[in-house]
Amino acid sequence: MTLMNNNANIKQFQLIRFINENCIDDHVISKISIVLRRDKIEAPYFMDTKIRLSSCVDMEENGIIHAMDILNHNRMYNLTEDKYAEIKSLITDAFDEESDKVKIFKKEKQLKIVLMSKNDDEIRALFNEYGELFEKIDNLID
Repeated sequence: MTLMNNNANIKQFQLIRFINENCIDDHVISKISIVLRRDKIEAPYFMDTKIRLSSCVDMEENGIIHAMDILNHNRMYNLTEDKYAEIKSLITDAFDEESDKVKIFKKEKQLKIVLMSKNDDEIRALFNEYGELFEKIDNLID
């Protein structure tokens, strides 16, 4: 798995997958938000991705205690019109229904999707289901 391209830019979603596959903590909580916008004058097609990972410690006598933030990563992209349309299509085609793990917010000039997982199995399921979208975004920095 390549976590960086030749210019040493971090590939966000490959890094998240790597952490998930190599962490033995069952309580890694993730929140991924992807916002597509087309209302800025200086960058008419724009995307902002935010990824947060937290780890919790499970102690029988005290319940679950929040232990630490593992990762808080934000990346902003200026997109071409074609890439914007491609990513927007992947989001709207793949995310027909909202669930407790996936929320979609649509405005006239903005599309936001939030994906959440509460354990390793849930984040693996998100990667299996939405891997094409994550790969497309990671490949923007090649």
